[in-house]
Amino acid sequence: MEGALLTLTLLCGLATWRLTSLLHTEDAFEWLRKWIGIENGPDGHPVEYPDGLWGNVFNCFWCLTLFVSFPLSILVVLAAETDAVWLLPIWLASSAVAIWLEKQIMRTQSR
Repeated sequence: MEGALLTLTLLCGLATWRLTSLLHTEDAFEWLRKWIGIENGPDGHPVEYPDGLWGNVFNCFWCLTLFVSFPLSILVVLAAETDAVWLLPIWLASSAVAIWLEKQIMRTQSR
């Protein structure tokens, strides 16, 4: 059971990274960012965020991973048919995987 839970948590982390990346900067959810009030610069990347909860969350990749990973973590707990006590560590671990992956990608792109 532990191996399956670890695998599901890693998959949850990868899904968290992908969904957060889509929401944070990619064109697929530009309509949502505009609806929230996020303005893009000439290069197409978000430059101005509105005051308030959603402007602050979308401005911070790390914060956004917490919002994205929570419902995915609930799905992992349900899929693994495990105790709800695992929700908190899976939630935080999934967010951490997404943040680590984003840092690795950004480090590679800056070289």
